[in-house]
Amino acid sequence: MAVRSITILIHERHTDAQRRAYRLWAIVANWRRRGLRVGVQFGLQEPMEADLLFPHIDVSYIPGDYWGYIQGHPLAVNRSVRDIRKTVYCDHRLTRGDDWDGPVIVKTRANCGGFGDDELAHRGRRSLTARAWSRISRRPRLERLGLAWVRSLRAYHVYPSPRYVPGGAFHNPHLVVERFLPERRGTDYAVRMWTVFGDRWIHRTLIGPDPLVKNRNARLTHDTDPPPAEIVAWRSRLGLDYGKMDYVIHDGRAILLDVNTTPTVTGSVRTDEHTRAAAPLADGLASFSLPSR
Repeated sequence: MAVRSITILIHERHTDAQRRAYRLWAIVANWRRRGLRVGVQFGLQEPMEADLLFPHIDVSYIPGDYWGYIQGHPLAVNRSVRDIRKTVYCDHRLTRGDDWDGPVIVKTRANCGGFGDDELAHRGRRSLTARAWSRISRRPRLERLGLAWVRSLRAYHVYPSPRYVPGGAFHNPHLVVERFLPERRGTDYAVRMWTVFGDRWIHRTLIGPDPLVKNRNARLTHDTDPPPAEIVAWRSRLGLDYGKMDYVIHDGRAILLDVNTTPTVTGSVRTDEHTRAAAPLADGLASFSLPSR
């Protein structure tokens, strides 16, 4: 039986979620144009009846009450995906004593610089010191001074070797230190992005001169080829029904950099352009069917 109704589950504290540029809203626009009933539910107090539950919890580790709720629904997206922190899938992390003298990068263990998780944990009760540091850390050079204890990073930091990394970064449980293994395109750097839903996907690459490749400093290209087998295998291992996987090819090896179950778009998501671009992903709904009765 085909899915005809969908509930998008948002964490109760993320009251501004519908104003954020989540790619999901472009997918939802396609579903509504096709006559599907889509509702948005904040929190767990008043459950909405729907064929499919679509959790869209913008954190790296889903809290226990939400996780239990998801498991209780007969048909749920990303039912197996609770933890997307880098410690789950990153196989090129370093400790202080590892035998590596090449470049390294310091990242947050949590997704998206750790801000989503930190916001959820401290909303409404962050200390004056934490709020002051949030302002100070907008300057990358000052942010580096706090690597021993910060919970989030506005920018990831690249060093020529582990010797240059402040020692506290290796002991901060909120950070990871990784080998910096970029993909090069001549003098440029590249990051590949595979966005999936069900059996449909969009594959794109960002290319730019900055080692920290982002939308704001790179050009976007569209790829028609599927990602390498290693990335497909990681998707299966994680149980990822919907999300984005960032990776690079370094010396012929596919390296998974990041997994995101709440990907965003650049600019306003509620445009015809983004709705059209999301149409292939919206078709992935056909991969989900109601249990037999």
